[in-house]
Amino acid sequence: MTTQNTKLLTHGNILKTLIFFAIPFLLSSLLQAGYGLADMLIISYFASAADLSGVTNGAQIVWILIFLASGLTMGGTILIGQFFGAKDHKSVQEVISTMFVLFFYVSLALSLFTCLFIHQLTNILQVPVEAFKPAKDYILISAIGILFIFGYNGICAILRGLGDSKNPFYFILISSILNVILDVIFIAQLKMGAGGAALATVLAQGFSFFIALIYLKAKKFSFQLKFSHKAFKKDKAWLLFKVGIPLSLQDTFLMLSFLIGMIQLNKLGLIVSAASGIAEKIDGLTFLPSLAIGSAISAMVAQNVGAGRIKRAKKVMYTGLLLSLIFAIPNFILVAFFPNFVMGLTSNNQEIINAGSLYLYSYSSSVLMITIVFSVNAFLNGCGATTFTMINNSFANLCIRIPVLLTATNIIAVGFSSPLTIYSQITFALLYFYSGHWKKAILRKRKKINF
Repeated sequence: MTTQNTKLLTHGNILKTLIFFAIPFLLSSLLQAGYGLADMLIISYFASAADLSGVTNGAQIVWILIFLASGLTMGGTILIGQFFGAKDHKSVQEVISTMFVLFFYVSLALSLFTCLFIHQLTNILQVPVEAFKPAKDYILISAIGILFIFGYNGICAILRGLGDSKNPFYFILISSILNVILDVIFIAQLKMGAGGAALATVLAQGFSFFIALIYLKAKKFSFQLKFSHKAFKKDKAWLLFKVGIPLSLQDTFLMLSFLIGMIQLNKLGLIVSAASGIAEKIDGLTFLPSLAIGSAISAMVAQNVGAGRIKRAKKVMYTGLLLSLIFAIPNFILVAFFPNFVMGLTSNNQEIINAGSLYLYSYSSSVLMITIVFSVNAFLNGCGATTFTMINNSFANLCIRIPVLLTATNIIAVGFSSPLTIYSQITFALLYFYSGHWKKAILRKRKKINF
């Protein structure tokens, strides 16, 4: 078995290894956010406020659907990382084959569900009347392409679990460039509005998925990437569900809280609805370094706990937290003290700029605090303690964020629900980490483990 596409992350200087492993994660995340922001910017300048609101609202439903199964993707990364760190290549292959079968059926089920209930799903959002059809178009086209989105993200997850963060970046780069080109064609030239934005994303990710399959086959990838019912393993499927479902649920509850926030913002009118969509994209960009570094932490921790190197895994988390803060501090200064300037870079509508600035300001302290949440959660997830992170994050969203949102009467109150939620997440995550109970969650058991 060749391993030219893989890399052990269990040895060497932690800071250097984490930086070089995290850079492609960060660049990939920036590219993904970039073409999401490109949708917003191109629509903002070449389409109507109704189309902008349609994309903002439609994206909420699409992300909820994706998060229902995306936990399986991250679960696969964690499982592959632990087995690969333990040099159990047979189990790595079994996880990969099982993932492909599961992804196919889950994505098919989500596509059918969305197409059948698209009108009801759009109604739930209480979308402004002018934006109802654009939102419905965005959701429908995205739902049809869920299979390609899952295949594309699945390959990236597999490679990252094997210590390869470079190839996923190249695949995402192809997708991002194509997405922007198609955005210009569908939105600016063909005037397809929100539907054009969705179509551009689906086609770009589908193309990148097939390019990834062709490339890895040509390079004789170390493990087989194919759809095979015979290679499906029930025990590995159970582990994928054990690790992945908690991740799916916590992400789903998070998106549910954002959905409720969007409903509250929609009640405040079309301008607020459009402004909050842009502001959330900006917030997403400020979180990206911490999120990318957190993803790198999870993969590195998974390999190290699989190899029994727990002390090294802890050092990975602390190192990642410091790196995250280096990026978070200047981002915090921008959104907290210069929100009007930042919003002015994304829109030429003064009403949208003013409304979005209020949202950014109320949200700003989250930029710093989220670094702790992402780093600690990444460590716990890498160990396999996804049930705890689900309970903690879901509790914070269901018991703090959502009640605050339901009583919010202005855009500032909606934005401030985020830092309140993160305070809770930080408190319980740190208590659990220092308690040491996460050690029992490690999936790849070994006789000798250096705690």
